[in-house]
Amino acid sequence: MAMELQQNRELYHFGAFRLDAAARRLWRDDELISLTPKQFDLLFYFVENAGRIAKKSELLDAVWADTYVEETTLARNVSWLRKLLGDGANGEPLIETVPKLGYRFTAEVTRSANDENPLIVEEQTVQYFRGEESITLDDDLAERRGEREKGRNGETEKRRNGIVKNFPVSPSPRLPFPLLLLVAFGLIALGVSGYSFYRNYYQNDARNTGLNDKEAVKNITVAAESGKTQIKIGSVVHLQNRASDEAGYLDAWGQVTNKPEFWQVPTETMFVSTHKNPNRDNGSGSWKIVSANGKSDGEPLAVGDRIHLKNMYPNAGYLDACGWIEHLRVFYNYSDQSAAVFTTISADRDNGSGTWTIKSATEADRSPVLEGDSIALESNLNIDDKGKVHIAGFLNVAGNVKDIPSFNDYDGASLVFTQKISNDQPVIDIWTITISKAK
Repeated sequence: MAMELQQNRELYHFGAFRLDAAARRLWRDDELISLTPKQFDLLFYFVENAGRIAKKSELLDAVWADTYVEETTLARNVSWLRKLLGDGANGEPLIETVPKLGYRFTAEVTRSANDENPLIVEEQTVQYFRGEESITLDDDLAERRGEREKGRNGETEKRRNGIVKNFPVSPSPRLPFPLLLLVAFGLIALGVSGYSFYRNYYQNDARNTGLNDKEAVKNITVAAESGKTQIKIGSVVHLQNRASDEAGYLDAWGQVTNKPEFWQVPTETMFVSTHKNPNRDNGSGSWKIVSANGKSDGEPLAVGDRIHLKNMYPNAGYLDACGWIEHLRVFYNYSDQSAAVFTTISADRDNGSGTWTIKSATEADRSPVLEGDSIALESNLNIDDKGKVHIAGFLNVAGNVKDIPSFNDYDGASLVFTQKISNDQPVIDIWTITISKAK
């Protein structure tokens, strides 16, 4: 990438910005903008490919070709670039997230020759048009997707990715008129019920989240055609922390009332840590997703949804943020964390303590959550404690269970807390969500 940039003698103009490929510099009007090498490489790739979708794997290969990094690194750098560049003239980000695929640079880019003579020798404009378009997911998915254009003779079926296949069409059988009438009434009824479902779910969902109807339906379509199981309200899931191979799965264990060090949190039921085994003890590593914003069981889970997490161990209760670290002497060595995490019987114990918002470092709000996706969980706990406003933050792992003498009776992996972060930081401690295999 560096050699390619050095050989490129062009200037790229977009909005108030000017990018010099050879000098590896970016200006906003006459102000020189500081970028790290990888941030510059990423921005240059976006600018050179303005208007088209750049897949995440493509970006990782182009910018981090000789280094293994995860998608969260890409998402973090995209977040920094968005903050640096600001929004376009229409108020939308210059780097658009395309759910489950990648990103698209939406600004109009103008190229000009960059030589010692200030005269512009050549100019080329790349413009991004918003409108109807086909999005190819993967080659195998693209074959399954596609718009069918069967003529009355029905020889061909054309797919969006340009693959053309021949399909013989058998003669259509003639139906008796009464049966035909019955089928017609059935189709009308089905259409009415389908339209009602569309209005009640997709359109309401779109209005509540700022998406238009096409975008809401597109997200559901992407989920349906991804080949992955869709996580739904009512699903029972495992949550595996991705901080390290040893971090393990979110797990509930032991009664809080059995340890005197924690009698100051009498509302809590069980301790929460991580364990290497997702099916350690009778559902302790399995969590049922319960909607906290009015969705019904069976509806798709999406980024931005508020939920409760019910542990499947008998009478364990719901995941809960409780006990600020400064008040729990046993956790004094973890003063950089915000709150301890337990389970409690009530899903709505105290001002959002048992309510969590689904976040993602890589996907836009309202993107469907699929099995194997990486998510973050942000606690809704926000409370005024003795004149000090406390915000719980994100579900987070820190330290080792064995570092706490009180927990030596539990063969756990990592301690679990919440941690507050500033608005310009990327979400922390991603969890991989999978369907529970517990019996």
